[in-house]
This record gives sequence, structure tokens and C-alpha cells, in this order.
Amino acid sequence: MLVTAGALATITIGLDPMIELGPVTLTWHGLTIALGLALGTVIASRYAKRSGLDSDALFSAGLWLVAAGLAGARLVYLAENDAAALLQPGEWLGARGFSFYGGMIFGTLAAGVVLWRRGLGARYLDAMAYGFPLGMALGRVGDLINGEHYGAPTDAPWGIRYTSPAAEVPSPDIAYHAGGLYEIVLALLVAAALYGLGKRLRKPGALLWTAIALYGAGRFVMFFYRVDSEPLALGLDTTQWISLVLVAVALAGLFLRPALPSLRRLRGAPLALIALTSLAVVMG
Repeated sequence: MLVTAGALATITIGLDPMIELGPVTLTWHGLTIALGLALGTVIASRYAKRSGLDSDALFSAGLWLVAAGLAGARLVYLAENDAAALLQPGEWLGARGFSFYGGMIFGTLAAGVVLWRRGLGARYLDAMAYGFPLGMALGRVGDLINGEHYGAPTDAPWGIRYTSPAAEVPSPDIAYHAGGLYEIVLALLVAAALYGLGKRLRKPGALLWTAIALYGAGRFVMFFYRVDSEPLALGLDTTQWISLVLVAVALAGLFLRPALPSLRRLRGAPLALIALTSLAVVMG
């Protein structure tokens, strides 16, 4: 609902992060992620069907993407925030604390390896990229409800005040820049761009690189308003530097690939793997 904050309106969210259904307790975070994965899978499958791709191969690679993405997201988060925990296997499992870029890089890397070993091309990665944004937008709704990834206080009309005592913001009396909201808006914009360009980007891997470039550019801007990434250099934080590297690699993948005939024979997937592996090293 809307409440008055000075001369402006501020969005107020009072939902509890937990959903109590009798003896069953769910979380908005887990529920929306599950629904987002399902939605992304449906969209990717429809793209694959239209493109004449093997749905079984896509599903198999997708399972590896999800599994490796979750593991990579958790391990990269620990590397960024508590490197000592990497030496404690008990800390590897956790319901909270994940790195978006860790999941994207290692998930794509795993899916690419599976596809490459089966002799399949980058079109399958394009299908996953096509379904990813709307799935991500739905998955981020839980972050928005919980107050995760909040930024600095703001009196902007889109600032969000959380009244639930279980929300993750420091104070229920202050409106903050909401990283969850910005992630949803970015995902919707990327989805609109990919759907608009889907029939024009016919080169294998083009949709994947376009999605990476758009996400990198969007998150670079977003993290001027978020406070959950450590400063690194030149006034930019770690996530912004990773974003810049991602944009550079994606643009290289889009525009330099025609000049690399030797790599073209590798069906496109290894080019993505080489680039994403390099990014993983940078993140570490």
C-alpha cells in the first residue's frame, strides 16, 4: 500500500517473509525461486521446440545449470564475504547468502560443458538465456518481500519501507532503495529486449551474449544504489567491476566471433566456456 512521506509517496510492504500453512512453513524466497525456475523452464522449452532443439538435452543441461549455479552462487558468496568458511564444508550449505554472478557463471559453465560433450551447440544456451529473465523476475519477488539487497535510505517515490519485524532492513521507519525491485525491473527489461530481438539474433550464442551484456550493464548502474557489495577500486564495488568484465566479454562474443573461424568450428559453446572460466578466475 502507499503511505505519505513528506511530499512524496513511499511504497510500504508489510508481508512476513514466512508463510504459515498450518503445520507447514514456507518462505516467500524459496517459493518464488521455485516458481521462477518453473517459468524459466517452460519458456526455454517453448523456444527450443520452435528452434527444433532436443528438449531432453535441454532439460539435462538445465539440471546441471541449476545445480552448478546454486553451488557456484554459494561458494562465490563465501569467497567474497567469508573466505575462511571455504575451508569449513559445513558452511557450504546454507539457505541464505548467494552470489548472482557466481550462479550465472558457474551454471552456464556447467551447462555448456554438458552440451559440448554431447556435441550440441550454443543454441541450447540461447534457449536457456531466453527463459532466464522472466524466471529471474519472478524469483526476485521473494527478495523484494523480504527486504533483501536494500540500498541507502531514500525519499524517492519508489523507495520501499518494510513494516514487518522480520524484514532484513535496519529500520521499519525508513524507506530504502530496494535491490529486489531493481532486479525485477532489470529482468523484465532484459526479457523484453530478448523477446524483441529473438528472431533477429540468429547466430548461435547471440542471445546468450546479449543477455549477459544487458545484465552486466544494468547491474553496473544498479549497484550505485545498493550497499551489499564491497568497494574494490576507483570508486566502484566488486559487483560493478565484475559487471564491466561481463559486458566486455559479452561484446567480444557478439562482435569478434565472426573473425575467429577456428573457434567457430567448436560450435560456439567452448567460446562461452573459455570466457566464463576467465570470469570465474577474476571473481575469485
